[in-house]
Amino acid sequence: MNRGGGVSGGSASASAPTGCYKCGRPGHWSRDCPSSSNPNNNESNENNTTNHPTPPLPRPPLPLPPQKTQRRSRPKLTPDNLLSDRGIGHILRYFPRALKCRGRGREFHDLQHLLGLYAEWHSRLLPYYNFDQFIHKVEQVGATKRVKANCCSLLGKLSSFLLLSLSDSGYMEPQHQAL
Repeated sequence: MNRGGGVSGGSASASAPTGCYKCGRPGHWSRDCPSSSNPNNNESNENNTTNHPTPPLPRPPLPLPPQKTQRRSRPKLTPDNLLSDRGIGHILRYFPRALKCRGRGREFHDLQHLLGLYAEWHSRLLPYYNFDQFIHKVEQVGATKRVKANCCSLLGKLSSFLLLSLSDSGYMEPQHQAL
C-alpha cells in the first residue's frame, strides 16, 4: 500500500500525503477520522480496515489549462461610425449651437474652443485613442470614396437649405442686372 496517496513508484514529491487514509479528506489523521465507528479504539479500527478493504481514493482531477481571457474588442472607426449620429451627425447637431465665435481679436480663443469641441467629440466616439491618433484615423476613413460621396451630398443639401433660408429671411438681396 502506498502511504503517500499518490501513484506508486513515483518520486517523493509525487507521493505527498492527501489527508486521511480512511476517508480521503484532508484536515485530520486516520487515527482521528470522524467517519470511523469507534474513535476511542484505534486497534479495532485498524482491524476493521484490514477485514474490509477500503476503496481506492479518487484521483484528483487533472488541472485545467488556464482559460484565455477574452479581449474586449475595441470599436473601430469605420465609415458607418463616422457617418452615424455619433460621428459627423454629432458635429452637425452640436457644434453650431456650442461654437460662438467672438470675432476679431479673439481668434485664438475661438480656435481653442473649436479644438475643445473636437476633443470632446473624440472622447465620445473613440475614447481609447489619444487625440492625434484619432485625427489620423478620421483622416484615413474620411479619404474613402463612401465618406467623400456622403459628405459631398450633405454639403449640397446644406448649401441649398442655407440659400433658401437666407433668401426667405431677406438677407440675400436680389442681384440686379447691369443695364
